[in-house]
Amino acid sequence: MAVVAALVAGIGAGAALGERSAALNGAKRTAAHLLLVQRAQIELVQADSDASNAYLQFGPEPVAQRQDYLASMAAASRDIAAAARFSPQDAAAMAEANSALTRYSSYQASARALNSQSVLVGASYLATASELLRSDVLPRLRSLSTRDQKQVSADYSRSARALWLFLASVLLGLGGLIYAQVWLGRRFRRILNVPLAACSAILLVTLAVGLAAISLAESRANDVRAGSLAKAVALSRSRVAAFDAKSIESLTVVKRGSATTADASWSAAMKTATSALPAGNSQASSALSSYAVKHRALNTLHANGDWQQAKDLAIGTSASSANRQFQTYAAVTKSALTQQAAAASSGLDSAGAPLWPARLLVLAGGFVCAAGAWWGFSPRLDEYR
Repeated sequence: MAVVAALVAGIGAGAALGERSAALNGAKRTAAHLLLVQRAQIELVQADSDASNAYLQFGPEPVAQRQDYLASMAAASRDIAAAARFSPQDAAAMAEANSALTRYSSYQASARALNSQSVLVGASYLATASELLRSDVLPRLRSLSTRDQKQVSADYSRSARALWLFLASVLLGLGGLIYAQVWLGRRFRRILNVPLAACSAILLVTLAVGLAAISLAESRANDVRAGSLAKAVALSRSRVAAFDAKSIESLTVVKRGSATTADASWSAAMKTATSALPAGNSQASSALSSYAVKHRALNTLHANGDWQQAKDLAIGTSASSANRQFQTYAAVTKSALTQQAAAASSGLDSAGAPLWPARLLVLAGGFVCAAGAWWGFSPRLDEYR
């Protein structure tokens, strides 16, 4: 019984440590995929924002804006291809998204070509492209993001359950060892069995180390989930919504006379962008607020019939312009998102780091204790015989 109890403690606790390590690795992999999919969303709405704003030039667009559009589209295509390798379901969803994205690019190219010739029908191609992006491509990516967030939660729940497996193994194993020593003492009238007591002490120490490792891993993982990972996800949501609002602004100006005082679509996107922005990003928050003030001014002009001045404000590049304020927000949040995503990845690595060494130690302690228990019982059994 003592041998079995030692093996139960060592193997069960080792399995619990392995389970927590596997769960954290799963959470890290899924979190990386989540941020990758969200990054693709950002790149797509950023490209759409560039294309929509550039269209208002009614001629050759600014070189920097065109280059940003091309870079964003190329980056989105790479990220979609990378995300497709996550699972067969992702491959199917990304293939459909990529097909729609090809049509989107074609519509944008047509809009650009017609606009360069001052053919007004180009606006229809521009609107069709943006509608395709929002109705076909982005919903697929959002669906994958939602699934990934649920999977991260499931991985964390699996990690938490590993602690209960560890504690159950410890209680059963040590309880069995204590019972065996009490039985042995009463049966053979020995106060202390040195080999059995020594191996029990060794096992107790190794299990204490294992408990410290599994508790430390949980604490670190929870810190990542509530800290850098949550901030990275929130920053992504804010950026997607903000670029969407910027695109809506330009598309509204492209459609002369379509502005309303309610400005419902832009307001909804801006509300999400503002509320999702994590606390502590004061520079980004200030820039976004300044952009909102500029937008409301140009929307009021447009709604009141002064389309030309509204257009001039929409494409302006002065230090106080809507575009410049938005660019400040975009640059600051991009830097913050990169930092938080890297911190989340390294944080989950750090959380799982002590688990495998602790697992090996616990397994070794269990086998050593089992051998010690056999050694402690053998002389007594020989005496009995």
